[in-house]
Amino acid sequence: MKLVSTDPSEIGVVSVGQFAHGILAFGQFARGFIAIGQIAVGVIAIGQVSFSVLGAGQAGGGIAWFAGMLGVGGRGVCLRLIPGLDLPREPPPLVPLDAAMRGEVRGFVRAEVVDGPSGAKLAAQGHVLPVKMSPALLRALTDARRAGQVREIFAHLGRIGNVVVCDRLMEIPAARPSTFGMPFQIVRFLLLVALATGWWYTFTRVEG
Repeated sequence: MKLVSTDPSEIGVVSVGQFAHGILAFGQFARGFIAIGQIAVGVIAIGQVSFSVLGAGQAGGGIAWFAGMLGVGGRGVCLRLIPGLDLPREPPPLVPLDAAMRGEVRGFVRAEVVDGPSGAKLAAQGHVLPVKMSPALLRALTDARRAGQVREIFAHLGRIGNVVVCDRLMEIPAARPSTFGMPFQIVRFLLLVALATGWWYTFTRVEG
């Protein structure tokens, strides 16, 4: 292995040329641990078309992560093949709803989310709670309700004068319904396997 190679038939630590193969490869077609080119294949690859474990380009794919205008990848700015995994979240300490409504305590309560004439409302046992929210908070809750993302929520309540105000909302962990069914998840997994197999075949080819 040469330190610097410009010969497409030789692998270099640094390879430059129309067909470049090396640990660091720069060329029209580049293949290496780090590859940059019009067509780039590598563990890390950047190009107009890139095929990688971690990559970016106008089009292509990345097994673990990819960002591009048109591409697939495990995660990233693309068609994601690995479902998103939310970090575990601990629910907040809850206070009694009746005490919060009377103004005796401030804190989070678990409330239902129902439709109202002017947007989503907080409710308990089917009865709408007389709670005020800021327009931004109301809009966010209404959008989530219309998208079918929330049926219940943690709401932070406190009494100001004669008005009970909700100033914070927190999604209940694991309460959001699944967007995709099992058939889609199976296709996702098969595409990820195909992507990984295709990358390995392309990356381990000796010739450009």
